[in-house]
Amino acid sequence: MSAQPSSAEHRSLTAADVMTAAEVAALLHAPRSTVEHWARVGIVPSKKVGRRRIYVRSRIEALLLADDPESTSERV
Repeated sequence: MSAQPSSAEHRSLTAADVMTAAEVAALLHAPRSTVEHWARVGIVPSKKVGRRRIYVRSRIEALLLADDPESTSERV
């Protein structure tokens, strides 16, 4: 018996699933150069594909939700 990944684990990314540094910058209200720096040092999740760096939309959204004070149950 071989352990094959399920279809959900093996799904290909589409153009709608990935973002450019400029799109991430607009979403985060930060300069593109800052987003690129954050990606290089690991603050913002990204993947290098050849000479390009891509940002997976679901990971960027998860990053935003994790830092959202409204998503915590404790209010100040």
